[in-house]
Amino acid sequence: MLFLLKKHYQISQSSRPTKSLAQKICFVFSGQSPQWWAMGRQLYENEPLFNKWINLIDGEITKINNGEWRLLEELIKKKNEQESRTNDTNIGQPPLFAIRVALAALLVSWNIYPSSIISHSAGDQADAFVADRLSLEEAVRVVYHRLRLQNRNTRQGGRMLAVSMSEEEVENKLLKSIEHLACITVVNSPRSVTISGNEKTIDKIQQIFSIFYPNVFKACVRIKNAFHSYQMNRFDIEKDMLLSLEDIRGYSIKEQKQTFNPICAQAKLYSSIIGEQMNDNILLDGQYWWSNVRQVVRFYDAIAAIIKDEAANVFLEISSHPVLGTSIRECYVLTNQQQSSPLILLTLIRKENEQITLLTSLAQLTTLSHVWQQYFHTRQILPLKNHEEYFDNFPLYKFHLSPCWYESKGSSIQRLANRIPTHPLLGIRQLNDQTSATWKSLININVPQHSFLKDHKSQDAILFPAVAYLELATAASQQLLSSKEDDQQQQPTIIFEDINFTKALILNEHELVEVFTQIIMPMREWYIIFCNQDNLNKYLLNQFTLHAQGKIEINFKEQKSLTIPNT
Repeated sequence: MLFLLKKHYQISQSSRPTKSLAQKICFVFSGQSPQWWAMGRQLYENEPLFNKWINLIDGEITKINNGEWRLLEELIKKKNEQESRTNDTNIGQPPLFAIRVALAALLVSWNIYPSSIISHSAGDQADAFVADRLSLEEAVRVVYHRLRLQNRNTRQGGRMLAVSMSEEEVENKLLKSIEHLACITVVNSPRSVTISGNEKTIDKIQQIFSIFYPNVFKACVRIKNAFHSYQMNRFDIEKDMLLSLEDIRGYSIKEQKQTFNPICAQAKLYSSIIGEQMNDNILLDGQYWWSNVRQVVRFYDAIAAIIKDEAANVFLEISSHPVLGTSIRECYVLTNQQQSSPLILLTLIRKENEQITLLTSLAQLTTLSHVWQQYFHTRQILPLKNHEEYFDNFPLYKFHLSPCWYESKGSSIQRLANRIPTHPLLGIRQLNDQTSATWKSLININVPQHSFLKDHKSQDAILFPAVAYLELATAASQQLLSSKEDDQQQQPTIIFEDINFTKALILNEHELVEVFTQIIMPMREWYIIFCNQDNLNKYLLNQFTLHAQGKIEINFKEQKSLTIPNT
């Protein structure tokens, strides 16, 4: 491995060569709120280096909180989501810090190095450690005291509201004359800000949005705390933070045993506290970390500085779930006219396979052999002794995806026909027998083409709309009836009879749902069947649920029979 954890957190370079990628990579450490139960657990169980860093940080946190609670207990050992406390303000930040540092260590061990580093609010401690401006012990202290003191303000009448509007618009249209009750505390992009303040005032602002700006995105942050606002001036938070961190200076670390990685230490560090690049004259002392709690998060300004300096063309968000990709993209689209859009990658996604997610981003990032050789070197597939004789060298060239065989046009059409989506909900036509036609689609309410389904709620549950069932049946019928010879003729009228909505379908942003639309001839009946994510690719009839069905009548000027076209 690139480095090994020894006593405390000494990191030593291995003898394997290191080589920078052609891309200019920016490590992005996200802030509070993307945490979820069991985050990092798969990597903890399968990646030894990730495991070692989590254990190391657990030890540091246990020292400072005197065993009040254990990181490993909250992050790894909780048996279900109901037991988890990772969303609590006084618990959530240390697990996020540990995940970020362990992910960064894993990436660096695969020869993925940053040329620049940026963070957002609660992510600042991880970037300060990775950039060698804090030792691990100092970073953990900042994390602990930050969450301990911020928690004094939790459930004390403060809330936060994220809106898709510019800073100037919010100030001029919403906050005039009420600055003492609510203020802008986060500016993520030219069209994304967060307002914090008095809970009743935030509720009124949200009502104003609903009435006067119904098409503008708005969402209350689930944490009942007004981070970065005037409410942080209460409960002696500033006084106690400066006292708790009075011996931290935040100079660049010179002691090799305390550094995270010397190559990472050379990366440009951009601060969302000051909104620009850091230099060695800016100390990351107690006053700086108080500013991290109290001042506006200027993430947009920091990204704008990266754009101006041309410091990155790849942004790799190091977090338990991606939250900043849209803001980064908006910063480029709305402020930059010369540079092309950057590649924005993620490391983990909530409740998805962690190794697959991480390696997918790694594959998008590079095909360079020295990265993948280093990755395979860490797999420990066989004992190290004489293992080289079992493996050929990994190819030093990029894979070429052009076909190397001849295929007729007719064969290609027949092979690819069932892969072409023709309708955002209906999905892809399947090849099957000639007495029925079946379409298959994956419903994912997190992607743009399906996001409108989130608006169809009943008692806080997202329901698949009744009209959407009819849309599926209509689209399927229209595909069956369409043909070239009918293009110049009047389109037939499709009539549905005996419609039966058998069972409501509840959608969830954390699950994919597979939908099958089937028209059976000659009975002229349609069925819409769903399968949840747990049963995907297990095609047994008893694992599917019928949600809607009906009969079809076709009204032509000249009556035709409804037939299934050959595919």
